[in-house]
Amino acid sequence: MKDEITIIGTPISPYVRKVLAILDIKGVPFRCVPQIPFTGDADFTRISPLRRIPVLKHGDFTIPDSSVIAQYLEEKFPENPVYPSDVEARARARWFEEYADDHMGRNVLFPLFFQRRVRPVVLKEPTDEAVVAKAINEDLPEILDYLESQLPDEGYLCGPLSVGDIAIGSLMRNAFWADWTLDATRWPGVAAYLGRLYREPTMAKLNSLAESMLGRSPKDHPAIVDEFFAA
Repeated sequence: MKDEITIIGTPISPYVRKVLAILDIKGVPFRCVPQIPFTGDADFTRISPLRRIPVLKHGDFTIPDSSVIAQYLEEKFPENPVYPSDVEARARARWFEEYADDHMGRNVLFPLFFQRRVRPVVLKEPTDEAVVAKAINEDLPEILDYLESQLPDEGYLCGPLSVGDIAIGSLMRNAFWADWTLDATRWPGVAAYLGRLYREPTMAKLNSLAESMLGRSPKDHPAIVDEFFAA
């Protein structure tokens, strides 16, 4: 279909799940083509020069980067917004999206998920336990202390569920998949917040999809994704 939306990237990536969640919340039909980041042929490099995921294709329009895609979807499909209408709340939502994508990505996703899941399973390399220890003992506590200070007793960071919550929740899910455990006595607000997030139907559905792909060969991923979204 000429106007079909295609998202290129594996749903195991929190950046891909962020975009898929926005599409699902907005009720916009799409298809997902799994692609592992930093790999791919010349055609993929042409549409994603940094070879990162996700990439959006909408008709003849193609654009990479999850934050750029999220903003495009919000403007193209304004129904069921994921950016608050209040200017200050919208700025906070963008900040938390950036905080998750950049700071938490560098200090949670790569030191934990990459070291414990990608290196031994995909690359057949040993985990660097020093990198993991630094993330768990230094970087993650700092991140969780900050989030604990920002969270309301109920609801989400900027009012209704927003792109900032989706980004944080998606990234933290990968930390759990790297066999990390949240100390709910030290960070009770974060524990309750993530519990609310993961009970959201969209988040629960996409987390289930990613979990079904973990540990499976990348060659099996397209069939898993097609079957999941066809159900």
